[in-house]
Amino acid sequence: MFQRENRSLLQYTDDPSSSEDTSLQMPEDREKGQPFSHSRYRLWFPSRWFERGRILWIALFLLGLFSTLYFISWLSKDHELLAKLAKLDAFGRYHASLQSTKKPDNFPIVAVVFYGRRQFVDILDCYLQRNLARNGGYLDEVVFAVHTQNEDDIDWLNRVVERTPGYRTTDVRSSNYGQIWEDHLADPGTLYIKLDDDITYIHDDAIPHLVQTLQAHPESYAITANAINSVSGSWIHYHRNAILPYLPEPFSPHHTEEQNGSSWRASELPSYPEEEYPPSDVFNLELDAPRVDHRWLPLRRNGKNIHKTPINSAAQDDFGPSQKKWSIAAQQHYSFLANLEDDRLDRYYFGDESSGELWNLQNKRYSINFVAIWGATVAASNVTADDEMSIAVTNPTNMGRPFFIDSRAIVSHYAYGPQRDELLKTDLLDRYLSLANENACGANNQKTAIPFNAPAPPVKPHPKDDLRKPQR
Repeated sequence: MFQRENRSLLQYTDDPSSSEDTSLQMPEDREKGQPFSHSRYRLWFPSRWFERGRILWIALFLLGLFSTLYFISWLSKDHELLAKLAKLDAFGRYHASLQSTKKPDNFPIVAVVFYGRRQFVDILDCYLQRNLARNGGYLDEVVFAVHTQNEDDIDWLNRVVERTPGYRTTDVRSSNYGQIWEDHLADPGTLYIKLDDDITYIHDDAIPHLVQTLQAHPESYAITANAINSVSGSWIHYHRNAILPYLPEPFSPHHTEEQNGSSWRASELPSYPEEEYPPSDVFNLELDAPRVDHRWLPLRRNGKNIHKTPINSAAQDDFGPSQKKWSIAAQQHYSFLANLEDDRLDRYYFGDESSGELWNLQNKRYSINFVAIWGATVAASNVTADDEMSIAVTNPTNMGRPFFIDSRAIVSHYAYGPQRDELLKTDLLDRYLSLANENACGANNQKTAIPFNAPAPPVKPHPKDDLRKPQR
């Protein structure tokens, strides 16, 4: 009997002619208080237990919606918590971000470049123009303190200044460094950014970070940027795992192999040949550059290979290997370009997170390649010919005011004097020029390499264009 009923039900379900019976059965089922049990209808109609508990489900949904809205409302009132959540990076680490991208308008901000070499400043020019207030940046003016006797360098700079609003020069050839500070960076109402002429990269947020940090910490003497290739910074970056294993290419590439000199991207480099890995875990820092325009290649990233490279000899010594050896500088620059391409500049952050990644130098000497300082502070100080010692150590000590590194303000410093000649035999300057052309230079201000010891090339004028395009 049960089997016959099941067979008749299947026949009823599969028979298209049974649709009339279905319509006739529906009222009868409803009168009996039973849900309609057509098998096709059950395919999408809610199950009986859900139908009976639908009021409970609706109540739970409304309760969840109310709880979510209440949490959002509560979170928006807790500004400190919301701000901290907003400053967590992709890896869950807290990093203070810019308070505002808008330039402060209650005091002038002036950059002073200690100028001497056009080959570097041609690259720097793109970043300076990008940071001018008229282009959406923070700098009201850029002053080039001319400290060279090379007439070609001076003529080139004069032509750049003539066609660039916001630029001007001042002749300081008869002054020592201390006098330059006292004569040109001591207006009490001005915030100054002092920088060297061989800064080859400035992150878009670097100057805003320095300005805002100096405002937020009036107790500070000055704020210095986190410079790639700085003496103490190289040691810190190494121990922050920001330095990657690189070595100079052991042989010249075949003439059919493109050296990718026109690209700054480290990902386009071949790997260092494993059969050429040095057997020793100590890199010989006395080696000269193997050839002109050579490149450095990446080794496999592991805890052993990094010890085969120059950075393993980095030390917190003011005049030690990090200041003298070109190979330590080269490895830092190649590592930086790789980290920049991988969007991993967070590897360079260090210091007190609660105060915005600041590092108190505790009256220890540090390079002043890129520094923010109030003119009133300079006016109240005694800056000697050894301006680095005065700015980083002597004056902060005497005045009881700390000198901070803002590790979020990332710039790249090309070379110290003892490093420069051999470092220029790498292709790094071409790579930095390529990076500037792609990310900082306007469409009508594209750069070509200026050879050293060559006559100054003509500077072509260009119309004003948008220099604040997105930058890496």
